[in-house]
Amino acid sequence: MVYMLILVTLFLYFLNLGSFQVWSPNEAFYADSARRMLQSGDFINPYYNGELRLNKPPMTYWLVSLGYLVVGVNEWGLRLMHAFLGVATGLLTLFITKELTGSWSKGLFGLIVLLLSLQFFGNAQYASPEIPFTFFITLSLYLWLLYYKRRRLPLLVFAFVSSSLAMLVKGPAGFVIPAGVVFLYLLLTDPRELLKLRYYLLSGLALIMGLWWHIYQFFTKGGLFWEIFYKENLKRIYHGKEPFYFYFLDLQVSFLPYSLMFLPALIWILLKVREDYKFPLVWFLFVYGLFSLVSQKIPVYVLPAFPAIAIMTSGFVLSEDWKRLKKVLVLIICFFMAIALMFGVFIFSLSYIFLVLAPLPFLLFLKDYRLSPALSSLILLLVLKTGLLNQLEEKRKIRELGEYIKKIDPGAYLPVYQAGHFHHSLPFYAERSIKRDTEPKEDSLVLFKVGSFKGCEPIKTFRLYTGSESRLFRFFMDARRNRNFEEFGLCHYRPGT
Repeated sequence: MVYMLILVTLFLYFLNLGSFQVWSPNEAFYADSARRMLQSGDFINPYYNGELRLNKPPMTYWLVSLGYLVVGVNEWGLRLMHAFLGVATGLLTLFITKELTGSWSKGLFGLIVLLLSLQFFGNAQYASPEIPFTFFITLSLYLWLLYYKRRRLPLLVFAFVSSSLAMLVKGPAGFVIPAGVVFLYLLLTDPRELLKLRYYLLSGLALIMGLWWHIYQFFTKGGLFWEIFYKENLKRIYHGKEPFYFYFLDLQVSFLPYSLMFLPALIWILLKVREDYKFPLVWFLFVYGLFSLVSQKIPVYVLPAFPAIAIMTSGFVLSEDWKRLKKVLVLIICFFMAIALMFGVFIFSLSYIFLVLAPLPFLLFLKDYRLSPALSSLILLLVLKTGLLNQLEEKRKIRELGEYIKKIDPGAYLPVYQAGHFHHSLPFYAERSIKRDTEPKEDSLVLFKVGSFKGCEPIKTFRLYTGSESRLFRFFMDARRNRNFEEFGLCHYRPGT
């Protein structure tokens, strides 16, 4: 049954991966910038909508560009490498678990726990820095663990190289996290290892390899780059209002379906003094402790700790201890997942055939209660990808708008303006820059909220969403209530004609 669940999970990771339009605003930055990189050949300076965008290093853009080269400049290419790296992170979790515990079964279960966790799965379907960042950090820690056990220097070198690649995804945190985890672990278990010069020499090399892009941008862009770097990396340390315990509460949702198992797993590891779980325990505590101290808290910041959480949860669930507690927690999980399924079917008017799937986790409970949450998650994600998102896609018209702009101006001779609200995915679909926050000039195309621009009559109108599509649940509710959708008109602005 475990192997079947894994196969279905892998299938689900790539099912309909390119069937949904670019999510605005966050995914749009990477979609358009990578397309422009391929066109211009400039892979150092990311440009979004014709404007230099230095918010993040270039690795995520490079990965999207690679996807474009493999399957084309489309939504499939946009997300291909993220889905692949998501699965690869699951495999690393399997290998780390096997290395620590000697058990393939615990490793396979850890893979399932990670790949089906709600937030991890969502980010693997979406072009953003989070999954590549988590992958390279996990790879760095795995390679270090192999080095520490086998004492083969090339493994340590590649561990630092992987940390450098993480820095090229999200900056200095790509070094701080793996270095901090290893330092804290050795401080607690083998402090003499920290005296070896090789760690510090390789740290310097890794920092040069990982921060060369930052150094280049600082010397070529000066104050502009420093201002963005300060805002993206330093200001967030002290600018925020979320409480210290924010991530511990968020974990109960973001790590579904096995989130209720994690706190008991943590207590189990501490009470049993399990040496084989000390490394993932330190890994989890360092990442959560570090980002809990940072004032600005965003759920995806702690995603690099998810493999460690999956490893610990897997060990607890497959242990012979506390069976009665685990069975009760599994029933609670399956009950609420079934409620969520029925809620989705009735509220969003989905096919009732999905309801046939609701009892399956409870039937599996009778055979192997430990896998029931995994099956519940698979069913919900299947409903999401084949039902809810397909329904939502019918209300998303940006691709249609972009195609229409290309149809009436195939040579991109006319400047295009959007007055009022700006739709971030439009530059990708229109394959041109969209001017905003500026007065339209004569002989241009203008997109505007109907009734807000008196310069010309619309050639065609489109009903477009004006909220953030990245906040998916709110988008679902807005679509159901037809809220935050407005009519936009496209016109050819020629005053006096």
